[in-house]
Amino acid sequence: MGNVIAWLLATLVTYLSNKFLVFHSGYHGVQQMLRELSSFLCARSLALLMDFVIIWTGISLLRYPALAVKIFDNVVVGILNYLVSKWVIFSEK
Repeated sequence: MGNVIAWLLATLVTYLSNKFLVFHSGYHGVQQMLRELSSFLCARSLALLMDFVIIWTGISLLRYPALAVKIFDNVVVGILNYLVSKWVIFSEK
């Protein structure tokens, strides 16, 4: 349960920093912010799932070194998180 709370808090902080510091997406009302936040949480949940799949596939199935798989995983998931945030979640519509 502690890990779930930590993930939610970390994701909330990431959402706020991405919204206001990275993508400079202004405040346009509670409804829009909740819509963005729910999209952000869904995207990050899918990213977490992708993280698990890449790690499991790379280490358990392909038997690659754990460090190499984790580095690859961080790069792929990080780039996809950025692109989804830029083009989908915080895009000017």
